[in-house]
Amino acid sequence: MDFERAFDMLGLAPGASEQDVESTYRRLCADFDARIGRVTSLALRDRYAAARAELEGARAIALQAAKLSRPQAEAPVTRAWAVLGLTAGASPLEVASAYVSLCEELDRELAAAPTDALRHRCLEARAEIDSAYQYCAAAPLAEEGAGTGTASAGYETQVARGTFEAPIAEPPVANPTLVRILAEPDQPPRARSRRPRRRPLRRFALASSLLLFAAAGSLGYVWWTEPERLHLLTRYLPLPPDPELVEAQTGAEYLRRRVAEERGDIQRRAEETSARVAQLQAEPTPGAEGAPDALARTDGTLDQAQARSALAQHLLELTERHIFSSSALAEAYGRMELAAELASAGETARAVTAYSEARANLDATLASLDQAESALGARYEAVDARDAWVALAASAGLEPGNAVLEGGQQLALADGLLEAGNFAAAIPELRQASQNFRTAIDVGRHELAARREQFEAEHKTQRPRSEPQPLARTGAENEASDASLPPVSASDRADVKLVTIPAGSFVYGCEGDVGGGCPASEATGERTELAAFQIDRTEVRVSEYRRCVEEGACALPAVASGCNWNTPGRGDHPINCIDWDQAAAYCGWVGKRLPTEQEWEKAARGTDGRIYPWGNDGPSCDVAVMSIASGTGCGGATTAPVGSRDRGRSPYGLFDMAGNVYEWTGSLYGSDGGARVLRGGSWKNDSTAIRASHREGALPNLRDASVGFRCAQGAIVAETHAR
Repeated sequence: MDFERAFDMLGLAPGASEQDVESTYRRLCADFDARIGRVTSLALRDRYAAARAELEGARAIALQAAKLSRPQAEAPVTRAWAVLGLTAGASPLEVASAYVSLCEELDRELAAAPTDALRHRCLEARAEIDSAYQYCAAAPLAEEGAGTGTASAGYETQVARGTFEAPIAEPPVANPTLVRILAEPDQPPRARSRRPRRRPLRRFALASSLLLFAAAGSLGYVWWTEPERLHLLTRYLPLPPDPELVEAQTGAEYLRRRVAEERGDIQRRAEETSARVAQLQAEPTPGAEGAPDALARTDGTLDQAQARSALAQHLLELTERHIFSSSALAEAYGRMELAAELASAGETARAVTAYSEARANLDATLASLDQAESALGARYEAVDARDAWVALAASAGLEPGNAVLEGGQQLALADGLLEAGNFAAAIPELRQASQNFRTAIDVGRHELAARREQFEAEHKTQRPRSEPQPLARTGAENEASDASLPPVSASDRADVKLVTIPAGSFVYGCEGDVGGGCPASEATGERTELAAFQIDRTEVRVSEYRRCVEEGACALPAVASGCNWNTPGRGDHPINCIDWDQAAAYCGWVGKRLPTEQEWEKAARGTDGRIYPWGNDGPSCDVAVMSIASGTGCGGATTAPVGSRDRGRSPYGLFDMAGNVYEWTGSLYGSDGGARVLRGGSWKNDSTAIRASHREGALPNLRDASVGFRCAQGAIVAETHAR
């Protein structure tokens, strides 16, 4: 390849400088590399690689031509002094000092060089500096030898003569850019013209000191001459507030705002639930041609909205009557006004006392509000259990027993206490009433099971053995055979505790509520549409699972440390130590199924994307049965009774959706195995695991004291005969 073709490949005119050749070469190489990385054709990639190789050869030829056409380098003598950054004729000590400084600088550059090419350049520069040093150090010796001789040589010349004996060498031509950088002497820093500094703060401090001194002198003169005027003057001086008074006032004002916020929340809930009922009543219901399940879902949603509205209205009425209109709250507000007047008058001690009394009354008001909400929640559960027993008794013809009578009396007593505003005394009565009604339901279901077994035994003995079992019966035969058997439905066997979750979208997954990030096992927070379904309000109890075992439909749970099965006093605790198949079998026995993890999460957090079932506030033992600092559950190293945390309910009124026991779901944890999803956390877990979006995976054969379940179904189940 000749010179002209090399310059033509680079797109340059013959005679271009080395800098132009290098810059053009780098630009073309970058273009070829980008094309090679972009194309997918192997043939085209090979062509680009060959062109890049030719470009390398063209660069070498063009650089050689540029060097040949470069003007002659400067004279060796001038070049040597320029390399050291000195003028010709400098003393040997100056030469040695410049040489040492340049060598130290090159050593630093050599140590920091990132590539072999740059290190090679540094070594070339070092060789040129060495040669220049030898030349410049020996130059004064040669001049002195040619002039006055050795005897008249000065001290510097004698030192140089004894130290440097190397012959003069021609300095090689080095890279002009590097030499220019090394040859440029450091510019001394410019001296700054100092301007007089202004000190406004000093002047202000001096003026303030003079004013204070003058004021103190004036006050001293007044005190010495007229003490009465001094007393009047100090009343109007801006003195700093008393810290104890500030703390008492701040605490009272904070509690006052909290009471006002609680009142506003109760009123807003009542208005929202009433508006929801009006909206559902205004919506057109499907006619006869509509789907029956859609009509059932509409009726269930309306019933649930009416129940919520009644609960909110009842809470509003009771709190307005017994709390917000009470003399204790009025007295608290009066104490705060009195305290403000006393503080203005300078009576700090009496003002602090008044604020403290107001704080005590406001604390009592907030405690009464919490008791009122807990009492009405317990009443809602008691009434729900009573209605469940009434439905079961009406369908099976049961007579009320002692448990029902005691539950009714306790409910009536609790209603009287609520009307009187004694919320703290009503709570235990309502919980006991709810327990009595659930006990009555258990007894009633046992009685129904006994009737069923007796009916099947009598029907089987009356039929001749030679007669084959019919595969189907006519309508008349059904009426005749079922005339003596009370109808039993799957909903009765499920304790009528299903809650309808309406159709619609909700936030599924984590939205960055774990220290700003989300675990990889959780879905990202996205709006997900979900059809209407129903789910149990509580986890399945030990007493409920025992009936399934007694009827032979469910297998026995594991018996180990922490398991509730066959443990005295645990009938109202959630059943645990059962595997996935046992949970699915029980749900199928009551005409239900295990919920999917999406259904579970919507029932736990509602539609607003909250972190926990009760909201975004951090968890505690008041709202969830969880692990505390000691490593055990809030109730010790065990579970707690089902529904024991009224304040931890989900937006749909479900209990224990955070803590107590993990709950099996029907969803697979991953596509590569048979692990199933666990939701909700347990008494063994901390605040991270009881979040509504948290999910764990476990093999279906896991039996652990921290794992239980609840059931769900796609729609309200029609009446079907029990097994």
